Amino acid sequence: MMAHQITILPLVAVKSGIPCYAPDPLKAFVSENDPAQAVMTDFKKVTPITIEPVVGIDVALSKMKSLGVRLLFVTDEFDNISGVITSYDIQDEKPIKYAEQSGIDHNHIQVEMIKTPLEKIPAFDMEFVRQSVVRHVVTTMQELDSVHALIIEINNNTAQQTIRGMFSSTQISKLLGIDIYEPVHAAHSLADMQHELGH
Repeated sequence: MMAHQITILPLVAVKSGIPCYAPDPLKAFVSENDPAQAVMTDFKKVTPITIEPVVGIDVALSKMKSLGVRLLFVTDEFDNISGVITSYDIQDEKPIKYAEQSGIDHNHIQVEMIKTPLEKIPAFDMEFVRQSVVRHVVTTMQELDSVHALIIEINNNTAQQTIRGMFSSTQISKLLGIDIYEPVHAAHSLADMQHELGH
């Protein structure tokens, strides 16, 4: 059968009361033996949401609520990423403690003041992620007692680091259909994480 030569899309007469396709709910889930990238938020496919450091925390929280996210990347003066701020940071005791220690009014607290610096967030090498499966990610994040982790792509020629994506315990829990966030209050270095993922 020859393909149609399309110059303009033809209309179809639609009747009322017809069904609509919907995703298979079972296919939305992943297994613990699926590739780790199945539960990774890939910033080559999804645009990360950012916020400027001088924005007030209440404005940041409103932005999260309107966009349905719990984390924003904080930019620096060069539009690179300097840290993250989460809804937990804003709604927990962090702003209260900062206000008490600094003597600043809550309404004047900016994102920069309570963000988590990038270097304090657990981060994995993308090369290790490619070699891993979901259960490796779950185990590592549970041992780290971490809700979020960054995935870093490193240029082999220049050693330049770029944030390729991230893991979220909340997102992984949804995809697996079970709650994976079970804090065990363990602290591992990045070297330990890489060693675990390599075995």
